[in-house]
Amino acid sequence: MRNPLLIEAADAAQGRNATGVFPKIYVPSERRDGPVGVEYFLEHGAALKQELKEKGALLFRGCGVNSAEDFEAVLDAVPFENMPYLGGAAPRRQITHRRIMTANESPPDEKIPLHHEMAQTRQPPDYIFFYCDTAPISGGATTLFDSRAAFDLLNLVDQSLAAQLETQGVRYTRVMPAVTDPASPIGRSWQETFLVETKPEAERVMQGQGLRWQWLDGDELRTESPVLPAVRLDPVSGRKTFFNSVIAAFTGWNDARNVGHRAVQLGGGAYLPSAVFEQFLDRAATEVVNVPWQVGDMLWLDNRLVMHARQPFEGPRQIYTAIALESG
Repeated sequence: MRNPLLIEAADAAQGRNATGVFPKIYVPSERRDGPVGVEYFLEHGAALKQELKEKGALLFRGCGVNSAEDFEAVLDAVPFENMPYLGGAAPRRQITHRRIMTANESPPDEKIPLHHEMAQTRQPPDYIFFYCDTAPISGGATTLFDSRAAFDLLNLVDQSLAAQLETQGVRYTRVMPAVTDPASPIGRSWQETFLVETKPEAERVMQGQGLRWQWLDGDELRTESPVLPAVRLDPVSGRKTFFNSVIAAFTGWNDARNVGHRAVQLGGGAYLPSAVFEQFLDRAATEVVNVPWQVGDMLWLDNRLVMHARQPFEGPRQIYTAIALESG
């Protein structure tokens, strides 16, 4: 891709996947003949979006994005079709009126496990974006794992489980609080999860999403998803992808209301074999890439191809995020 204003950069945060360096990092060239910022993304957005579909992850460093408003303007300029955060589990706050939110605001000493954003819903976003407003004193890297490599790895660890996930799909169970619980990484209340105020409104949304539900004591809500795909195809490469929220549910859906290893089942009703899945997780931990944040960084992910996670951190850390659908 001809790129007159930005140059590809090597960085310690990079690993490799089937497409080469991962994520691909861009920084401004020393001799550029035009502005870096919204104007650049308006001009080169289509080419960058195509590259994102191939690489899975692009990191822009020092590119004139200096606020939540700049971040939103870049996403509008490319353009990426805005999507509301409907059905997600993470506690968040809205930053701009339209599309920018905080990233998961669960406690900083907790690791948020690998997941595809909202893969436990019928319509997950095609893209997710992050912007660093305040970098932590230490830790807090965003962890990335190419889902094409994840499926290949699972197939090496246990072909039977890989085949079961592919043919049966998975079902997720979650209990939501009546009031958002910031101590939990999945503590978003049912009102905020479904963007409603009343139980009848929530039930209409859940019916539309194909959920089963049960109201519990204290106005808590237990939901059970329909069977959803756990393995999909990358339309660009034709490779199978480990597209789901299985790792997150199994390892991270633990709080006062939920038990992770009981939160996800194969479509046939069986729970995941713990010993085999733990072996897969141990192997996966050696293949991830941790991206440390610098103020002004902007990370684009194709949510269909790349899982992300958050490492624990110390000090203030403010990461903004947005999600989007494929336009047209």
